[in-house]
Amino acid sequence: MADAIIELADDAFAAEVATGVTLVEFYGTYCPSCRLLEPALDRIAGTYRGRAKIARINVDEYAGAAVDHMVSDIPTLVFYRDGAEEGRMFGAQKEETLAAELERLLA
Repeated sequence: MADAIIELADDAFAAEVATGVTLVEFYGTYCPSCRLLEPALDRIAGTYRGRAKIARINVDEYAGAAVDHMVSDIPTLVFYRDGAEEGRMFGAQKEETLAAELERLLA
């Protein structure tokens, strides 16, 4: 299911979150908590395919997005609805917690 996760770059960020519900993980490849979160994000991406987008952006490769979105810790999970930030979580989260927030935004 990992193919359902969108890998973002600075130039595609705004367009990707502009419509619908999108969960964006700001991550780093060296981050243990980010790696711990990967399986949950893979499952969430499969479960919400067609209803919400799950995306991630590497803060080392695309530091501009991290600065623009005031991300200072990773992983940071930001929930967007139609381009507006609707919520933010920090650290590895349970799959159920992420699903509950997506359900709230999709309601």
